[in-house]
Amino acid sequence: MSSSTTPASELQEQTAGDLYDSDVYAWSVQQAATLRRRDFAAVDWDNVIEEIESVGRSEEHKWTSHCARTIEHLLSIEHYQQATKKTLQGWAREVRHFRGKMSDAIIETPSLKNKYQTMFANAWRTGRREALERLAEYDQQHNSSLDEDSAVRRRDYSMPHECPYRLEDVTAFRHKHDAEPRRDVWPPQVAQVLNQRLFTNYPTQDQEWSR
Repeated sequence: MSSSTTPASELQEQTAGDLYDSDVYAWSVQQAATLRRRDFAAVDWDNVIEEIESVGRSEEHKWTSHCARTIEHLLSIEHYQQATKKTLQGWAREVRHFRGKMSDAIIETPSLKNKYQTMFANAWRTGRREALERLAEYDQQHNSSLDEDSAVRRRDYSMPHECPYRLEDVTAFRHKHDAEPRRDVWPPQVAQVLNQRLFTNYPTQDQEWSR
């Protein structure tokens, strides 16, 4: 009966793969050392490639998360009629904060500009869902007879299902290739609410461009 042996490199790959599943930090130290000594046969290529790709996904997620929070606040400003002036001012500050975070993400990773449309679409879905949950909860606070499911359904019906905001209105970029947001540029419908309720001048993107 013949016997076969497993090549040492294959054993090393199996060990690296097992280590990746059990202790990813130890795996990263091991793989870094393997790459430094150019021992390419011992590199856990599948998982190394996966980790490299995950770096890009995490940068996308960072921008998308900040954009989603911006959209959540814009929708809240527009659709929560019971909001106090103090609440509206707080939401406006939060919008500027998250716009700054989006700008930072683009400065750190300029190539994300190539994925604006995909990231924006993902941010809209998340931002709308979070705004819906937030406003439904507020509705319940004002109407104790309203159950959670009914509150969510009512908000889902009243809020737009397609994004009503342009990318440049959400990010407050003068041009889509800019990285720094304008401080007081808002979607027209949001600017209208802020101007009516706060008695100030919040220009829209088109008004900024016309100056």
